Amino acid sequence: MSATTTGNADDLKKAAKAIWWLVLIRGILAIVFGVIALIHPGVALVALVFTFAVFAVVDGIANIVHAVRVRDRDRRWGWLLAQGILSVIAGLLAFVFPLAAGITLGIFALSLIGVYAIMMGIAGIPAAASVVDGGRKALGFIVAILSILLGIALLVIVFVAPLNGIVNLIWVIGVYAIIVGAVLIIAAIQARRMSPAATAKKAGPKAA
Repeated sequence: MSATTTGNADDLKKAAKAIWWLVLIRGILAIVFGVIALIHPGVALVALVFTFAVFAVVDGIANIVHAVRVRDRDRRWGWLLAQGILSVIAGLLAFVFPLAAGITLGIFALSLIGVYAIMMGIAGIPAAASVVDGGRKALGFIVAILSILLGIALLVIVFVAPLNGIVNLIWVIGVYAIIVGAVLIIAAIQARRMSPAATAKKAGPKAA
């Protein structure tokens, strides 16, 4: 049993090492997107909208096909069909009106983050009150209050200056993409060094 497990683990490692270049490409693309998001947030927003549009259309078509196939044995097929149609319509609208879709998605994302931060802050107050240690209790209250203030600030931005809020959100996503891309590139380089081909090249001169 252990030998089988070890063999499977070795196979997974070999497969991961063999596709190191895919990880490298993902890292490069992530960094490119991050740089574009920082320099041209509008272009990055449109790219995100088109990505959403493609996903919505593909997911909608899949739901429609699934609903048609199970219509004779699943009473919920009508809901699946409606969900698929709405998803396709949303994707097509995003293709036709990318700017409007981007602003809508950005406002929704900012609102969602703001509400989440407020809820987490409210939940954090009783959690901080239950802490016995005075220092940790004070820190818990501070974090909870800051979370609530952050959520309120985001909601205010949504209503007062939504475009600025969306731009800032795109910048945050850009920085995150650059960090993730750098991590992926490092991981790809490490996997390349441990790949069977690289190991064989290193072992060749020693064997000679």
